[in-house]
Amino acid sequence: MKKKIVSGLLVAVMLATGVAYASGKKVEASVSSIKYFFNGVEKAPVGSHILIHDNTTYVPLRFVAETLGANVEYDKNTNSVYITDKSQPQAQAQVQTKAPATVSYEDGIYRGTFDYEGIQQVAVQFELKNNVIQNIRFAHLAYKGVDYRAEKEDAKIIGLRTQHEDLINYLVGKDIRVSLKDLYDPGKIVTSQVDAMTGATLRSGKIISAIRDSLNRGVYSYPKK
Repeated sequence: MKKKIVSGLLVAVMLATGVAYASGKKVEASVSSIKYFFNGVEKAPVGSHILIHDNTTYVPLRFVAETLGANVEYDKNTNSVYITDKSQPQAQAQVQTKAPATVSYEDGIYRGTFDYEGIQQVAVQFELKNNVIQNIRFAHLAYKGVDYRAEKEDAKIIGLRTQHEDLINYLVGKDIRVSLKDLYDPGKIVTSQVDAMTGATLRSGKIISAIRDSLNRGVYSYPKK
């Protein structure tokens, strides 16, 4: 196993980057290659390391919670994490009412990606103002070596690209703290069908992950004054 030096306080569950940071302390940990199975299906975290320190395995919290079907929200103002069972109507209502009151993002341009097995599939860029998306676009959109953004002839690929664009354009003019979860049910947003296997339903999770990655990274650049 590879050794890795991380600065800060290592916690048993990690939100996004794999490490929670605090000043003045360095911890040596080993990068783990452990496999994880959820209901018999192997899953692996994207963009985060699984670490072992002092005989304890540290797994990204968002990876575990979202794989088990929960919502994860981080409030940077109070340094709090909210984990909510999406299957519970009451819990859904709590997320909808609590998030806008507790989480606020800086105005600016955000960029984020979704990678799988080291290959980038989705990259997004959007502008936030008062937590509302002003504009959003794909900087990259590909699958199995096919660049959806560059295709000009294949009608199916063009149709898939349109579905993806419909999904992100739905967010324009809406509060990101409330509207992002709507993408978990893309059938209510995108009504066009390309084929039975490659509809937007199978891709919305990647878009959500890329947008969450953007928010976790913070502002890429600030609006020009």
